[in-house]
Amino acid sequence: MKHYNLLLVTVPLLVLTIAIGGVAVAQKMQLTLTKEQAADDFKWLRRALEYAHPRLYKYDSKHTVDARFDSLGSMIQSDIKAIDFLSLVSTMNASVRCGHLYTIPQYELADEVLNKKVMPLYFKIIDKKLYVLFDCSDKSVQRGSQITSINGRTIDEILENLLPRIAADGYIHTRKIGLLERYHFRLFHGFDLYYHLHIDRSDSFKVEYIEHGSGKSSTAILNGLTFDERQRTLRERYNRDEQGWFTTPSPEFKINEKEKYATLTVPRSFYSKTDPNFDSLLSAAFARIKDLQIKNLILDLRNNEGGSEQQQQTLISYLSKRPFKLYQNIFLSHLDFRPLREVIIERDTSKLLFDNSDEYMRKLTETLWINNYDYDKSLQLQLPKKNAFEGQLYVLMNGVSFSSAADLIADIEKTTNTIFIGEESGGAYEGPTGGDNIVVQLPNSKIMVRISPNIHIGYKYRKHPIGRGVLPTHQINYSIKDVLSERDLEMEAAKNLITGKPN
Repeated sequence: MKHYNLLLVTVPLLVLTIAIGGVAVAQKMQLTLTKEQAADDFKWLRRALEYAHPRLYKYDSKHTVDARFDSLGSMIQSDIKAIDFLSLVSTMNASVRCGHLYTIPQYELADEVLNKKVMPLYFKIIDKKLYVLFDCSDKSVQRGSQITSINGRTIDEILENLLPRIAADGYIHTRKIGLLERYHFRLFHGFDLYYHLHIDRSDSFKVEYIEHGSGKSSTAILNGLTFDERQRTLRERYNRDEQGWFTTPSPEFKINEKEKYATLTVPRSFYSKTDPNFDSLLSAAFARIKDLQIKNLILDLRNNEGGSEQQQQTLISYLSKRPFKLYQNIFLSHLDFRPLREVIIERDTSKLLFDNSDEYMRKLTETLWINNYDYDKSLQLQLPKKNAFEGQLYVLMNGVSFSSAADLIADIEKTTNTIFIGEESGGAYEGPTGGDNIVVQLPNSKIMVRISPNIHIGYKYRKHPIGRGVLPTHQINYSIKDVLSERDLEMEAAKNLITGKPN
């Protein structure tokens, strides 16, 4: 079977080549697009991105982006497997460097993605090395073993091919690694999806590895498992739930009265439907902090994907001592999205012209509008809560801290004397391309592309490397030994700073 192997090279072009042979691939019925169908879908993708995405040319010039479109489009020379076309679309979208630009297969293509066989392993990536976190095969690959190659490709080669194809804000590497390690959003994140799209479609995997502890080089041929088979084995063999992120208590508040510190953990997205008691919990938590005169607070935002601006606003109002608003400005690529009427879904297509009768938005250019008034709550100064925290704040963060969670981290960095522990946050400091969505469905492949036409510029913005998140005050680096022993180095570091113990 032949498939597309897309390489991001040093020149500002994505070069498409066809890799043939190498690894035997199981023959299955796969959705195929004609050359004309694929070309039509790619034309709509280009039209939608050029029209709706407000930061298409933020990191690359229009000349470079045009050349990239032309290069990828020219590779559609004949009929193409829909899964290969998904690889092409995903690669194009990832090159925009916008973490809110989602590429999601649907219908028959989604079934094809979800029904594939995957490696019976769960991985941890440390310093560009791939380690076995859990082995669900029948070969007993020792936990902590370092994988050196899969089906004849080195891990360096695999990661070099995968990382440019993962959609993330700007130049934030930690976000890409975090998404590679995720297993609960199977249609648009995770090592399994990226590997299947861009590297190899085999149902079996020849794995070369260095055994943990002994350092002995070994090889195993692992048969692929379905997602459900692997998930069931993970639960039965290791008592772990692959989908546990969805049921993790959030938020969770604890006080250590002896050491006089509190921990507030918000590990899931900010969504009122999943966290209906968010406001009341925060109110009670910060009242207790004040009553008990707690001087140190650890706010754990690791793995929080963002979501509700209202919850972001509520949290910052308990942490900032001065009036604060979320955004200085909101930009929008267009007010009239009727030119994309044929492919827009999830929206009443009779209402693709945004109402601007009050002139809330003011036109800057043909492709950019800016808020003209400040009656949107996110543009209004909000007073601090009466029990706003006045002590030392410690924020735990990682590359999966994204969207409004990353915005909150940036808000905190601008307004408080906080100590940040972990790794670079997953969202651009200057503010996200997020909020509203223009959801496009490519007409033939049915691939969904979620485009955010907004730019949010954070309040009190100050000079910071463009396309980078908040950088940690204390960088945390794990070893595989730390991971296997289930140490929480970020929390350890925060507690040691509070108690005065050496890290």
